[in-house]
Amino acid sequence: MKKIFSLVFFFSLITCFSQQLPQLTLRSFDYTVFNPASNGIKPYSEIMMHHRSQWVGFTNAPSTQFLTYNGKINEIMGIGSYIMNDITGPTRRFSASVAYNYKAKFENFRLSLGLAAGIMQYGIDGNKISLYQNNDNVVAEHISMKSICPNVDFGAWLYNDKFYTGISIMQLLGNKIKFNAENINTTINLTNHFYITSGYKIELNKEILLQPSFLVGGTFGTPLLIDLGLRVDFQEKITAGIGFRTNDAIVLLAGVKIKNQFTIAYSYDIVFSTLRKYNSGSHDIILSFYFLQKKKHGRFRKYH
Repeated sequence: MKKIFSLVFFFSLITCFSQQLPQLTLRSFDYTVFNPASNGIKPYSEIMMHHRSQWVGFTNAPSTQFLTYNGKINEIMGIGSYIMNDITGPTRRFSASVAYNYKAKFENFRLSLGLAAGIMQYGIDGNKISLYQNNDNVVAEHISMKSICPNVDFGAWLYNDKFYTGISIMQLLGNKIKFNAENINTTINLTNHFYITSGYKIELNKEILLQPSFLVGGTFGTPLLIDLGLRVDFQEKITAGIGFRTNDAIVLLAGVKIKNQFTIAYSYDIVFSTLRKYNSGSHDIILSFYFLQKKKHGRFRKYH
């Protein structure tokens, strides 16, 4: 029986760690979790709460929560932080990180370099792993485990009022997570993840702003994730958008700014992958709060 359980345990880990970082649809609202160099770019500080329910209706589907902060210390330095809770089946990931970035000014653009450092905790809840024999108590006694390791992320962000381009490497240290219990000795490698993103602002008139963007991400040796998006902002108060994620989903999103102080945004993923028969889509929702905002001339925000 223990051999059977070990196989179940092993495949559960493989399923979890093949996608080591969570997938987020409303990325264009907050790049803090993808790139530590993106902090302090906006003329205001921001606190954001982000919840994602992925593959709703699918048993033990991923659920992710973020609490992030980003702001600037002064005109050349930014700071950010995030706390993440991510649950997929029997596995849980918790991480906390603090980021610092330095911004160098050139004639037509700025270059920001950022570094984030923090901790990751990975856990396995054996009570959530199904066994072939219901009277087996190995899970409750031996399998619920946790492991903690340090984490470092690096990013670069090139930007001006009209465009941005960023590149980042996450889980830079490539640490190993070790789980040890009776008859089980498993090590999981935390692989480097990279993200490349870019976007451009097209001002149609004083009321309407188009923002096409893309994100390419993945790990070395695995298929790339390509995420294409188009946002339309009306009077800086109402946002609507559509997106496409390769081999996964079509995305619809909407958001509204309230009294120039709060933003609420929601997205729905229409899944077209092989999992479409087993779920009713994925949902993201964010609530953000702005403060210390500086007034700028013109309708649209300036980013330096």
